[in-house]
Amino acid sequence: MKRTTVPSVADLHSAHELPDDQRRHVVRLVASAAEDVDDCALLLAILGLDAADGLDEDHH
Repeated sequence: MKRTTVPSVADLHSAHELPDDQRRHVVRLVASAAEDVDDCALLLAILGLDAADGLDEDHH
C-alpha cells in the first residue's frame, strides 16, 4: 500500500490547501470511519471539507 505524507494540521490554514488527491483520501477515510451520514457531515465540516471533495476529478 502506498502511503502519502500528510502535512500536520498546524502547517495548514485550511484543508483546502491540501492537494486534491489528499483531500479525496481524507474525505473517504472520514466517510469510512463515520457512524452515519450526520456524523460524517459533522466530521467533514470540522475539517473544513465537503463530501464533494471526495469525488474523483471526473465527477467535479
